Amino acid sequence: MIKTRREDFGDNRKQYFDENRWVSPVNFLEECWYDKFPKEVQIHDVTLRDGEQTCGVVWREDERIRIAEALNEFGVASIELGMPAVSDEIISAGKFLAKRNLKSEIVAFARATRKDLELSLKCEAARVIVEHAVNEVLNTHVYNVSKEELIDKVCDAIAYLKEKGVKATFMGWDATRTSLDYALEVFSKVAEQSKPYSIVFVDSFGVATPFTIYFIFKKLRSKIPSEIKLEFHVHNEFGLAMGSVLAAAAGGATVFHTSVNGLGERTGNVPTEVVVATFEILLNVRTGVDLSKIYYVSKLVQDISKISPGYNSPVVGEKLFWVESGVVVDAMRKLNKVGIRAAMTPYLPQVVGREGPIVKMGGFSGRASVEYFLEKHNISASPEDIDKITERLRWEGRIRKSVLEDREVLRIIKEILG
Repeated sequence: MIKTRREDFGDNRKQYFDENRWVSPVNFLEECWYDKFPKEVQIHDVTLRDGEQTCGVVWREDERIRIAEALNEFGVASIELGMPAVSDEIISAGKFLAKRNLKSEIVAFARATRKDLELSLKCEAARVIVEHAVNEVLNTHVYNVSKEELIDKVCDAIAYLKEKGVKATFMGWDATRTSLDYALEVFSKVAEQSKPYSIVFVDSFGVATPFTIYFIFKKLRSKIPSEIKLEFHVHNEFGLAMGSVLAAAAGGATVFHTSVNGLGERTGNVPTEVVVATFEILLNVRTGVDLSKIYYVSKLVQDISKISPGYNSPVVGEKLFWVESGVVVDAMRKLNKVGIRAAMTPYLPQVVGREGPIVKMGGFSGRASVEYFLEKHNISASPEDIDKITERLRWEGRIRKSVLEDREVLRIIKEILG
């Protein structure tokens, strides 16, 4: 068998090409910001809190526990369990999980009020996120607090949690629809005065471009002590969430809030599976997550939430690794023969726990597709018969406006071959 040569890919091919993937070598040029990315990042999964804010989604206690255990097995650094003030079931789930000694850190979510904080402590979470809007308009007209009152309120909440021996994080939401000076002052003063475990900057409505996010995180990192982690939470209103995550990472963020299958309010959070695959496969940035369990976790959340991603959604879409075009199948077969397995996909489906590539027969099938199918089923056919089968399958697929099930393809082949 002919094998690919080193000169086909260059000396640094391990960065972008191996038996399981083939991505862009240009990603790894310093001019393309490769030197700005951290070597590893952490995933803070919000499926159980922000994901539950998807319209119509409610996690029962047993479901919350089951998903948390799957996320722990998956390898995320931390799991946002929910907001204890919403339901006693969240507190009960937290107590149960505290006894499980999970590797993933369990995190509760609270407003900067004594009642919320006390309920979060009942949850027995290892860390509590204290949230408040960092938007001057909202704080003036909705929460009736001045900037100084806001800072004092958040700092008091963090101090209370630290006195109780619990790690505290400040999450400032809607921080992109206010002036940068206002947001930076709030974040930097909270960091200076209360020294939280981490700071979460939130683009709640996905309204900042990735260029803006990079600029903001560079500013944040210059004003907040390096021992305080910077986290990023973003929604996907304009389809820019993953780009913003990369920009935040280049700017200094090392923890990213994600949700399985992109669940969350409105357009949802940036999907956990997309963030993990992008960092691990495109940039060789470690996330601590087991890639092979991505699809398993996605299907679990789909089954429980009754919400499925689009059929061609990145990483977990049902038909993502289906191939129909004869041209694509021809190229895939020829590249496979010279040792390139990830030929017409950026990575093999098995990397993320999927099967495939799966060649489907239909209106766009070609001779290569038919030959692939015949080889798979150990069926011999003459070149003339292959032409007849190809034409018949194309006709059938166009009439039905769909790909054909294997049993239907075999029926047609049997009919033609007699």
